[in-house]
Amino acid sequence: MRVKQIEKVLPCIADPWKLRIIAHLDETPDMPLIAKYLDGKYSENLGMVVVKSGIKEMNFFSSGQVTIRMVDSEQEAIDLVNKMLAMAYHKAMIAGDF
Repeated sequence: MRVKQIEKVLPCIADPWKLRIIAHLDETPDMPLIAKYLDGKYSENLGMVVVKSGIKEMNFFSSGQVTIRMVDSEQEAIDLVNKMLAMAYHKAMIAGDF
């Protein structure tokens, strides 16, 4: 699973020198798995998982959309999301959950 495309690039509300990006994944994410292995907060009712990495925040949606805040570039957002997803799925495979 990887970022398929960037939909929008906007200035970050919290810091105008940073960006917030809306991206789409190439497949539907496993929300409970992402929450478990990335120490995220999962809301089944909202269909989303919130994950933080330092000051950066990612919201994974069951639709395959991801929002990323507090990044410096589109490439940083893509790399961060892809890295976090790979880490979650690798941890799940090691634990035998995938």
